Amino acid sequence: MKNRNQRWQDWVNLIAGIWLFIIPWLFSFARTGYSWDAFLFGAVMIVFPILALIDKRMWEEWIDGIIGIWVFISPWVLGFSSNTAAIWNFLVVGFVVTILSAWNLIFEPGVHASVT
Repeated sequence: MKNRNQRWQDWVNLIAGIWLFIIPWLFSFARTGYSWDAFLFGAVMIVFPILALIDKRMWEEWIDGIIGIWVFISPWVLGFSSNTAAIWNFLVVGFVVTILSAWNLIFEPGVHASVT
């Protein structure tokens, strides 16, 4: 089993969560009706990789995958797909988080020895 410093996927997910949390300020949509999506899911995406670095659990990967899918589709669901800066950031972050979650679930099953 890999130690927590070798879990590069969790570090990338942590960076993606930080990025998602700060993009409303960087791309000037912090005062829009959909900025809460970036704040809320960015914060959640910060917490789960930290938990995974401390003690990896399979359910954390499933949550990451669900969040990644939501972040990817949320520009259309919440109606802000016309904001080019927002949509590209949400698409990239959602894609990366979803792929890394799937990677961890498929290719690193030994890391998930405990399901609880």
